[in-house]
Amino acid sequence: MKKLVLILSAASFFAISCNNTPTGKAPKEDSIKLVSNQFGIKFENSASTSVAEVANQVKDGKEFNGVMEGKIVEVCQKAGCWANLELPDGKTMKVKFRDSNGDEYGIDINSVGKTIAVHGIGYMDTVSIAMLKHYAEDAKASKEELEAIKEPKITAVFKADGAVLK
Repeated sequence: MKKLVLILSAASFFAISCNNTPTGKAPKEDSIKLVSNQFGIKFENSASTSVAEVANQVKDGKEFNGVMEGKIVEVCQKAGCWANLELPDGKTMKVKFRDSNGDEYGIDINSVGKTIAVHGIGYMDTVSIAMLKHYAEDAKASKEELEAIKEPKITAVFKADGAVLK
């Protein structure tokens, strides 16, 4: 009897720990991680636009809808819920990972240096001081770096409902 309880307890532990949804809700069929390199919704990524082109378009006041591709230079180390993609001028564009319901999902936190294709919407956004500090904490910033954040930042961002690591 003790062995049965132990086996059932272990099975329950593994079932709970393998649940990848941050809200604890079962994922919808279209938002299930389909393969090891695909996250969020499944999408066709044959015609993608570079992160530099998208950043320029949204800085000109035009929203971008479609597939964007770029090199990852930083990933949220807590949950993989955001990534920064490299721009030619040395700056970055933040990608936030949210499914079609607005729920966060994460990519592999060890994705720095990989190319990623993301499907979603690019736009200009004002990032609050609190959110900038939150992102910095996720990136394991020092106390001095956190204290240096004193004003909001207007920047190009991308809300991705699907992602494929290449």
